[in-house]
Amino acid sequence: MTSPASSTEEQDNKHFARRWLALGVLSLALFMASLDNTILNVALPTLAKELKASTGQLQWTVDSYQVTFAGLLLVAGAFVDRWGRTKTFLTGAGVFGLFSLLAGLAPNVELLIVFRALMGIGAALLTPSTLALVSAIFHEPKERTLAFAIWSGANAAGGAAGPLLSGILLEHFSWGSIFFINVPVALIIVIAGPFVLQHFKPDSSLKGIDIVGALLSTIALALVCWTVISAPGFGLLSAPIIISAVLGLALMIGFVSWEANFSEPILDLSLFKNRRFSVAVSVAGLVTGGGSAALFILTQYLQFNLAYDPLESGIRILPVAVALGIGVFSAPKLISSLKLKNTVLIGLVFVASGFFWMSFVTVESTYSHMLIGALAFGIGAGLLNPAATQAVMDALPQWASGVGSATNSSLMQVGSAMGVAFGGALLSTRYQNTVANSSIFEQLGEWKQAVLDSYAGAVNAADHFTGPLGEKIIYLAKAGFVEGMSWALIGCGAAVTVSAIAVAVLYPSDKKSKEISDDAE
Repeated sequence: MTSPASSTEEQDNKHFARRWLALGVLSLALFMASLDNTILNVALPTLAKELKASTGQLQWTVDSYQVTFAGLLLVAGAFVDRWGRTKTFLTGAGVFGLFSLLAGLAPNVELLIVFRALMGIGAALLTPSTLALVSAIFHEPKERTLAFAIWSGANAAGGAAGPLLSGILLEHFSWGSIFFINVPVALIIVIAGPFVLQHFKPDSSLKGIDIVGALLSTIALALVCWTVISAPGFGLLSAPIIISAVLGLALMIGFVSWEANFSEPILDLSLFKNRRFSVAVSVAGLVTGGGSAALFILTQYLQFNLAYDPLESGIRILPVAVALGIGVFSAPKLISSLKLKNTVLIGLVFVASGFFWMSFVTVESTYSHMLIGALAFGIGAGLLNPAATQAVMDALPQWASGVGSATNSSLMQVGSAMGVAFGGALLSTRYQNTVANSSIFEQLGEWKQAVLDSYAGAVNAADHFTGPLGEKIIYLAKAGFVEGMSWALIGCGAAVTVSAIAVAVLYPSDKKSKEISDDAE
């Protein structure tokens, strides 16, 4: 008769032998969640035409997913630690697949925004559990470094592949196909997961879930994003914007205060006493925000200004995926030879250089100009992904792996949501200023508001004017778009430059980092 101890050991050995299959399932899930951060971008011009979506609504189709994703990641980290890594992971995959199906069937942009937000709940459950499972499965240093690199590679590859896959799908199917593609992937994960993933026991010493903290963080982030996205339309000093900004700030302060005093917080503020953890998650958030803002704008620029169709746009973003791959798989060797701090700094220099190069865009600029900057960004982001992830996880004691990885993922998603919000707001503000101050604005008559609202509105307006005025409207829209795009990219570059300075000044050397990490244990 087999004893319980030998049976458990046999199960552990079986799962150890399947650890690389488990990593494959986890990476596939992360690829799917990351894909949805970017797959929508190439489809934005299509949604503007088919669903009559405004620029603000387009921003919300992207940000609704990221707001719930970011806001609920922290409470999802608590689920990981209390309910179990594998159960949380499989539940998240199922929720993600269900609402992907409904998003693809949405009859209007308002319902699409709602279903995108609900997809974010699934992604929030799924993402931190993948990182916590990788951390629990791989212990040997070389395997652990490689596993983190593959995990980061899946994350980066999903984001980079989104535009190309979107272009291919839109070339042959309706816009709903960009969501339907998640459904079979989610089914594979839910079916295969229980066979290859070890079931780790949750921490029985942890009790309740901090629902109040989750609500405060999610609502605060939603209000801040709404404030930034809506400011160009309402006016910076308008009553709705001021009220929303004050409420959002008050809820953020309330969230920090609540977390500092609650017995079982979703965000353990003591983690930020570890300087390596604090700097690493901050850098990850800022770089993710800059990348999300740039991708939100660049995919529209390729179709609006350079007149590429969705597939052509996706193909022209593909080199960024290659650059990301080069960065990700070069990172372990660089970390080994140059150490974490220097690898992070090199990555930040590449990213900032890419943003600043692309900011020198004009109406006459070609794809080759954008490609140079995009490649620099891709290499730098690829280097940063595994380096920052390893820095975060190595800085954490094992008991905090769930909430720590959720904090890392959450700040990246907060950065992504805020990046799209601020980048889109800068784009809209500069676009509207350019249009409103043009010599032909008064000639637009009843079409003034349509041209002010968006590039797509300007195209519709141009179709109603004969002769040179129609051509001037299109040129004006292009000029306004590149003006806003330039300012947004300068903002992205500035944020990353600040990150580089912070790393150089505040990030401890690897020897000191090890001492800090040991103290955290």
